[in-house]
Amino acid sequence: METAEVEPAGLLQVAAARAMRLPVLLGMLAALPAAVSAPYHCDERYGDYRREPLIVVETKDCAGNVGLASFRADRVFKIETGNCRDPDDSDQTLYRVMLRILTGAGNYDVLWVDSKGVQAIREQLEENRQAALSRRECYRSAEQAVEEDQPEN
Repeated sequence: METAEVEPAGLLQVAAARAMRLPVLLGMLAALPAAVSAPYHCDERYGDYRREPLIVVETKDCAGNVGLASFRADRVFKIETGNCRDPDDSDQTLYRVMLRILTGAGNYDVLWVDSKGVQAIREQLEENRQAALSRRECYRSAEQAVEEDQPEN
């Protein structure tokens, strides 16, 4: 087994570098904005408040082919009654969901869904809307609390 000799000056440099880590880390934390370091967490349900969660729905076309689609709420342009019948239930018509294409204006992706799919989309859109309102209210109250915590000049 080999042993390496460590110079005393090298140990002092390592100790000094380690001792500087804590003040540097504390300085970096102190530089964060008050709203970021505040003990408020408004995104209990969704980790990223800037992006809405995906809407997931089962699709079905006029030939009876079934699939699954996911998209963000801001892509929904229109939901309208389609011109074909549900192959599984001839009394029901399929609905056409028009989604904005991210790369161009005036063009749409089209999904076909049955009445259960439309209901699922509506419920998820409403859930997203309520979550967005709740987050906005939470952030407003957090900002007010931070302003109250700051000393007046």
